[in-house]
Amino acid sequence: MQDDADLYVICHSEDIPSGTARAFSLSRLNEAGESRPFPVVIVHTDADVFVGYANICPHNRLWLNIGDGAFFNDDNSFLECGRHGARFEILSGQCVTGPCAGSSLEPVPLMLSDGEVCIYGIRLAEDTPYPDPFGPHADYDETMEIMIHPD
Repeated sequence: MQDDADLYVICHSEDIPSGTARAFSLSRLNEAGESRPFPVVIVHTDADVFVGYANICPHNRLWLNIGDGAFFNDDNSFLECGRHGARFEILSGQCVTGPCAGSSLEPVPLMLSDGEVCIYGIRLAEDTPYPDPFGPHADYDETMEIMIHPD
């Protein structure tokens, strides 16, 4: 099990009904510590397993759900790219047909912790909270005053 400090809570497990997938727009830190967009898809299988992938088709680097917003083929047996129809095995991310056959989706490691779906092993950029302007150390003297005057 991972240290809780390494876990990033993405959503509650009930937020993704069984047999569906949901997209999330996150930010990942690169080697230089810079924040970069990191679109993710989390699938909740009918077998009650959660699987995560970068929401990027290896063929053309577009979101899988581009177009109609759907992640699956007609019978929900494969993840499917909305642009060129590449199909990916849900549990492995392996492309089995389409222009990127043989390639795989980038896996995103997930685990459940207290009913929440969490990502681990990836450096995500966390939101930096703004200081509470009304907190115990608030300095009201430095508050900028703005006056609007009609011309």
